[in-house]
Amino acid sequence: MTDLRAGAQQALEALTIYSDAQCSPKGRNAITALREALAQPEQEPTPWRDMVVATLVREGINKHRARELADHFAAQRNNG
Repeated sequence: MTDLRAGAQQALEALTIYSDAQCSPKGRNAITALREALAQPEQEPTPWRDMVVATLVREGINKHRARELADHFAAQRNNG
């Protein structure tokens, strides 16, 4: 498990405890989003993805946004 996934799991656990006491809609939405994100399989970096990220960063795209876009492109490539 990556540090990011471990952090998300800890946040989910904390929000679950907090939400049980508060029952806030924002807390429930955050819990749902974290559960959905954690349910997705971890994606291993691929040379193609790394190349896309590097190209987008060279073009001035934020590194985090470039990763999101590369993952989006990869999903479209895999789905047809």
